[in-house]
Amino acid sequence: MKKMSKLMALLLVVVMVLMLVPASAFAEEVVEEPTLVVLEVEGAPVDEVLNTAVEEPVVEEPVAEEAVVEEEPAAVEEPVVKAAEVPVAQVPVVDEPVVETQAADVGTIEVKAVPALGLWRDAVTFIDVLLNTVGADYSYDAVTNALTLNNFIGKQLVAADMGSNFSMILNGTNIIANDTGSAIEVVGDLTMGGPGEIMAIGSTRAIRVTDGDLVLNDGDYELFAMSDMGDVAAVDVVNGDLIINDGWVDATAINTGTGGAWGLWADNDVMINGGDVDVITESISGRSMGIGAGDDIIVKGGYTTVKATTETGMANALHADSWVVIRDGILDLCAIGGVNPLAIYAGDGVYISPAYGDVDLSASCLYLEPYYAKYTKSDNPKTGAQDMGQDALVATMGLLALMGMAYLISKKEIKA
Repeated sequence: MKKMSKLMALLLVVVMVLMLVPASAFAEEVVEEPTLVVLEVEGAPVDEVLNTAVEEPVVEEPVAEEAVVEEEPAAVEEPVVKAAEVPVAQVPVVDEPVVETQAADVGTIEVKAVPALGLWRDAVTFIDVLLNTVGADYSYDAVTNALTLNNFIGKQLVAADMGSNFSMILNGTNIIANDTGSAIEVVGDLTMGGPGEIMAIGSTRAIRVTDGDLVLNDGDYELFAMSDMGDVAAVDVVNGDLIINDGWVDATAINTGTGGAWGLWADNDVMINGGDVDVITESISGRSMGIGAGDDIIVKGGYTTVKATTETGMANALHADSWVVIRDGILDLCAIGGVNPLAIYAGDGVYISPAYGDVDLSASCLYLEPYYAKYTKSDNPKTGAQDMGQDALVATMGLLALMGMAYLISKKEIKA
């Protein structure tokens, strides 16, 4: 009993001490010292003391659980979703002007076309003149950019993008005949001349120049086109001018179908500065046009003869969508057949130098020659020329007067 009372007293003291210690201080000890403290009490079973000490700290264990719970949500919020929001996909500012630059470069490349120059001897034999610059009847000079034909006979001449100074020099007699298209087909400018001559015969065009000017200097040109399909033209300049400075140009276009027949045509201007130009066109029901222009026809010299004939179509010797301007030279113009044939037709107007006198623009045939030139015989009425009837009457009266004076003088001599 004595031992039990001591034990009870000791336990009472321990309880009182524990009641004096703050609960917070007690909690800190548990966190910092997780080691169990065993109090030895005499006479008391150790198991009881251990049970008493262990039961109280267990309540503090939730602290550990809180730490674990808070750490895991932080890890969950890590989703690098915000990093994905920085979509590098928006770097598609691939409106890269580089693409535009490439487009511009491509356009530039298209403009720089590769020059080409060739001669077809027949339907199967082709000569690349830029690779084979010298032949028996032709030669090409790269320095002057000139192709010389010397008695060449073949089917077709083709050239493209040879430059604004590309020229063809004629020596001897050259013949190019194509029954399936144009005899001479050129893209770009072409200047022709020389002491020789060329006969160009095509089923649709004798000479066609596209996107450039055709200039005829000296030389002799026999140009012929005949077909029953579509329109035919001896010379057809598409998107360019036709300029005749000198030489002899004989152009004939005949259409045996329903299309038109054009002698000399240019989408822009036709300018005749000199030379001898002779044009004949014939059609059945299509337009027959001797010399035609999408813009102006300007004549400054030379001798130009045109005869345009049709059965039921329209015929004009000169036809300009804009103006016909005649400053100098001799013109022998006639339109025959069809509906209202006219020697001169101009969409905007006609200007003829006062040197030609009064001109009847409603006439189907006109012979125009300046006053100071020598008159020559023509089957066309001399509309606009000087009135030769009065001149002849004056000349006849003067001759009779001279004869009368001579007769009187001879009579006086006889009497004497």
